[in-house]
Amino acid sequence: MKLKTALVVSGILVVVIGLILMRSMNQKNIQMNNQKCPVSGKSVNKGHTYVHNGKEYNLCSEECKQPLSEHPEKYLSD
Repeated sequence: MKLKTALVVSGILVVVIGLILMRSMNQKNIQMNNQKCPVSGKSVNKGHTYVHNGKEYNLCSEECKQPLSEHPEKYLSD
């Protein structure tokens, strides 16, 4: 009986851990939480972001999106 209970508990733990891992892997964007805008070097405004290769970068303003989207290799080192 103890072995059966241990197997059931182990199985439940495997399922729960698997679900947690799957959820974390399914997140679309990785928050970079950068404090400085990669384009201007100014402090960021969390309302302005840009996603590149699945990573979300904070920007200081909407104006920085265009140069970043046109030449991400110039501003990002991922």
